[in-house]
Amino acid sequence: MTIMASYVVVAMLIWLLMLVLTITVLVLVIRALLRMSREPSLSMRAGAVGDNPPFSGDGPISVARHRALMALLAGAIVLIAGLVLNDALPQSMALIAALTPGLSASTVMAVIALPFPDSISRQESRGGVRVASLRSREPWTYARRYVLMQPLLAAGLLIAYLGFTIATASPDDFGLMRNVALTGPDGESQGSAGPYPGSYYAVPLIVVTCVLAALACLALWRIAHVPSSPDPQYGEEDKAWRVLLTRFTVFLSAGSMLTYAVGVLVVAGTATVRVGTNNGSLSPAYADDVYPTLGNAQIIMGGVVAVVACIYLIMACVAVVRLWTGTSREGRR
Repeated sequence: MTIMASYVVVAMLIWLLMLVLTITVLVLVIRALLRMSREPSLSMRAGAVGDNPPFSGDGPISVARHRALMALLAGAIVLIAGLVLNDALPQSMALIAALTPGLSASTVMAVIALPFPDSISRQESRGGVRVASLRSREPWTYARRYVLMQPLLAAGLLIAYLGFTIATASPDDFGLMRNVALTGPDGESQGSAGPYPGSYYAVPLIVVTCVLAALACLALWRIAHVPSSPDPQYGEEDKAWRVLLTRFTVFLSAGSMLTYAVGVLVVAGTATVRVGTNNGSLSPAYADDVYPTLGNAQIIMGGVVAVVACIYLIMACVAVVRLWTGTSREGRR
């Protein structure tokens, strides 16, 4: 970040605005989670024995299980391949490692978004009677809009912060925008530190974030528009797998983006502290510079976002596990 001393206050205000944006998004996300937990119409409630039998082994839930397994397997393959490739290409300066989690999550979304087999809609009902629902199905049929908007909120937060780090980055010894620098009033450099999420890291991360958000939306559309089974005995089961896969898609995509936000906050904060304290040669309480304070604020905020990201990823795991362990059918409206 090349900023003259006379613009230190402006820099601090911009940083504080970014932190306020982070806090605002976190508040919206947490409120959505709390509201969703109290939403009776989309809860998986246990009923009385005999009222809600376990999921069938040959109904539409089996197709959803197979799709979830294939998506997770594909994502794991991309994750492992990316980490191996990063070790084989150290000259990438950890760029491949930075992109790998987002590419892995994008692969999961892409597999879920693939067309489902016709077997779901070919389930014959008892007595040969075929029943088709005339009710319109959209993603918000299986999750409230305030739940579906969470990946977009997380993507907006991440892209906004990456835009800020792009604008405040400086070139390193190789000319790559991956450092943060402090310049004195006379224009002389007073030090630099890295790695910092400048354009070298931020531009590819923005592209991956946009791809992940788009694939998540496509996956949600696919889940909602898969033809349902004509057999009325699978009615509740059909709704249950759609709700669970919708939750898995929302929570995994939002959790992945928030995890990226954690990395950006912590890496940027650490570099900011280091440049403000001359790579540790000065006290962290160095009073002549605001950068240590701003850097530590980013690191602390990164820790808060990390907690929320973990909650999202845990909820994604719970949703996909319940495709196998759920013993009650979807609660009726």
